[in-house]
Amino acid sequence: MPGEALCHFRVYRGHSRAGRPASLVYVGVAEGLLYIAPFVDQCFFEFSSVEREGTLEWNQLEIFIKRNRTTMCVLMAPEEVVHLCQQQGDVVGVSRIHQKVDVSAGWEHVLSQISHRESKRRIQAVRQGFDFDVSLEDQDFFAFYRSMHVPTMSARYGSFARSVPEDAAYLDLFKRGVLFRVHLNDEWVAGSVSQIDKTVRTLNARLIGVKGGAAVCRENGAQNFVYHAILEWASNQPFIDSVDFQGCEPFLSKGTFQYKKRFGAQAFVPDNAFGQWRILIRTPTLCASTRQFLINNPLIGLDAEGRLQAQYFYDANHKIRSDISFVSKGIHSHVSLNLDQWHD
Repeated sequence: MPGEALCHFRVYRGHSRAGRPASLVYVGVAEGLLYIAPFVDQCFFEFSSVEREGTLEWNQLEIFIKRNRTTMCVLMAPEEVVHLCQQQGDVVGVSRIHQKVDVSAGWEHVLSQISHRESKRRIQAVRQGFDFDVSLEDQDFFAFYRSMHVPTMSARYGSFARSVPEDAAYLDLFKRGVLFRVHLNDEWVAGSVSQIDKTVRTLNARLIGVKGGAAVCRENGAQNFVYHAILEWASNQPFIDSVDFQGCEPFLSKGTFQYKKRFGAQAFVPDNAFGQWRILIRTPTLCASTRQFLINNPLIGLDAEGRLQAQYFYDANHKIRSDISFVSKGIHSHVSLNLDQWHD
């Protein structure tokens, strides 16, 4: 079991997207309360509320899961813990993926890897008057963080907004990297703070924001142009080989995953704590609520050789969601699993 850190849990109750009363429990590492739990809650429920939350000792984990027999249970824990807990019918996946773009061959090569849709958007943005520069000035960082990044996170995530505190963002990210400033006809409308790790020749794209968090700056392409600016600049730096667009939850239905792969990004398991953790989804009974969740949210896991693999689900009444594409650099294969035979 993990060291002295406590195991966390949160119990949700509400109406599932299948229109049924349902319950969900998240249990595991604290980071899952920020990432996995809110995403699964959003995908599983039409509306819900937190019934209770707290902590327990890791050696109480299996007893806790047995006593809290909810409609669905999600565990996020070190791989060895998940392996010990796993039962027939459990679904196991990685806890998080990152997406990176190889920029070592230069800008023209990067452009050739971008999807046709994104290439057109970039051309249109330049015609509209978008351009960018980079800044190392402290006053620009604080202006970006306070008037762009914080309002954008609030507008997008509300009470679930999460970010790096200002002091840490300044010292650990900005002072070890650069600020990208996107302009529209000479007006600064969007930006990003990116950290540069020269030891691994990687630019880590970390904080993003648009002026005042305004929806118009996302709709008019300002936020999208940030990604193009980062790639163009990084591909012209001799000390950078890749751009890491950071992480997202390991579900193909996650919009961030589908969006970033348009830039030619490769999915991979990060070399940090998330890379050592796995998620386990347990559905004591395959009711309408759990079937709908599994079918509509294909999960990224690992095949027998440890390569990323997309896991799709179907049953007699529902085909696999082939419209939710797994096709991406880094995802080696996919499997289709019949829920009608899942607990046999």
